[in-house]
Amino acid sequence: MSAPQPPPGAQIERTQLSWRRTLVSVTAVALLLARLSAVHLKGLPAAAALAAVALVWAAAVWLTHRRVRDVTTPPGECCPPWSR
Repeated sequence: MSAPQPPPGAQIERTQLSWRRTLVSVTAVALLLARLSAVHLKGLPAAAALAAVALVWAAAVWLTHRRVRDVTTPPGECCPPWSR
């Protein structure tokens, strides 16, 4: 007897959820690093650290959005230009 097959679309949903969980983890680390730099650094080093954290977090948000969109787009189809 063979193992039951997972429902169609389950792999896509798991991939989307894993990317979203990763973004939640990155957000938590970014907030902790921002607080740490705000408390322990002063002046220009604090601003530079906060800018770096914000830049990395924004890149993670963008990457997550792209990966989730790419997973949900059927092969051979392209997304509308406004969603890129």
